[in-house]
Amino acid sequence: MKYKYHLSFGFLFCALLSFSSVGDSYGHGLGSEVLPPELIGSKMVTLEVSSHDIPDTDTREIYFSLYETDTGITVKDVTYSITAEKENKLLFDETFQSDDGIVVLKLIPTESQQISVEEQSVDFFSSAFNPNKIVDVKGNAFATGGLYNFKIVISTAESYSNVIFPPLDYDVGISIPDKTYHDINDVNFGQQQLGVITYYSQIENFNYDAKNRIVSFLMPFDWSIKNIEQTLIVHQELIIPKTFGDLMVESILVNVNGIQMPENLVTVDDFSNKNRMVHFVMGQNDLLNISNKLQNTNDKMMFEFSPAQNDLPLSNITENGQYRINLSWQPQNVQSGSWTTFMVDVTDVFLLDRPVLANYDLSIIYGDKTIFQKNSTSTGLKTEYDMIEFLVPDDVTGPIILQFENLGGNDLADAVLPVVVNRISIDEISIPAWIKNNAGWWADGQIDDNSFVSGIQYLVKVRIIKVS
Repeated sequence: MKYKYHLSFGFLFCALLSFSSVGDSYGHGLGSEVLPPELIGSKMVTLEVSSHDIPDTDTREIYFSLYETDTGITVKDVTYSITAEKENKLLFDETFQSDDGIVVLKLIPTESQQISVEEQSVDFFSSAFNPNKIVDVKGNAFATGGLYNFKIVISTAESYSNVIFPPLDYDVGISIPDKTYHDINDVNFGQQQLGVITYYSQIENFNYDAKNRIVSFLMPFDWSIKNIEQTLIVHQELIIPKTFGDLMVESILVNVNGIQMPENLVTVDDFSNKNRMVHFVMGQNDLLNISNKLQNTNDKMMFEFSPAQNDLPLSNITENGQYRINLSWQPQNVQSGSWTTFMVDVTDVFLLDRPVLANYDLSIIYGDKTIFQKNSTSTGLKTEYDMIEFLVPDDVTGPIILQFENLGGNDLADAVLPVVVNRISIDEISIPAWIKNNAGWWADGQIDDNSFVSGIQYLVKVRIIKVS
């Protein structure tokens, strides 16, 4: 009997699993899948396939195990023929005989373009506790994640002379997480690094549209009904540094191929003190709904992540995970030498973001200097905010950090939110005509170096040129 199914591994409850088969199949969705039982001789047997990362390494292990359905005891003398492909390219086609019914493929990234397959030697004592057949598979193809397809044919079981006819035949797709980082130079927040973790296939064409605050990228995807019926979940994660205020808004929207996705498919995780994680998970019904609306797919899935609202409030969760801080201000364009009113709202995450009364310490930091400090208390009300009046110094321009500490008297309850003073609009970025004239005169020797440097210093001061 032939089975075809596709499984992927994601974050906690968002493990990417998709499959279809001739019979029914089931799986717990935590990194392994169990195929339907099949009769071999007088015994029902089951094939299990699972994937595991080896901690602190780039090596991944793929387990193939054939065992008796009733007892869980592995079947002896199993012959596996395994063909592996990635992005429609053949990686290897090998046959392994396993005395204990288990084969472990260790996918080890190297610089070599050639794939090498080498069985590890197992001594007598280790074989009593470890799988009998461990295979090192090395090559550059394993340096990245993505979709790996395995064709598995089991031709013997219980004895190498016991040939199964017809053999058990499976097509298994395993999507291994792939993480990429992308550097951008934002005109207001400077150098930032956005990350993407994909649990389906590698992404391409990453872009950040600073004017509209949209993060976009493409991923290969077959939009045919046949493929969608084999795909249970698609999961993407966007990693946002908490120093990047334009994407620290309370909620994030996601569009797929120009179609806005329901907000319940997006989860914003602020529990890390350095990065915000935006999880986006689509189920099979979501994929079918998109497919029905698409006119032209081009075998691509285009993702767009953007703030649910234009500006405010910004939002973050304290390091201990208890409090959420929502921050807004008036006027919205914070200016040097002017008063700004910060409006602070504190909610309790454990109480489903119910507003709470909590004292806190606030510091405003510019560069490496603290320019404002205050102890205050949130209102605990939905309709009123704690108001913080702040006179921005004349010499402050660019990002400032509002650092909240000791919320509710807990020294682990702290969080930061970045705000820009003298924000530069993307539409406003232009080089003054006199600067262009200076450059031309300097190149012709008509003005001296000091005059030219004065023009450059002006561009640095107004942050058209950014200097670290």
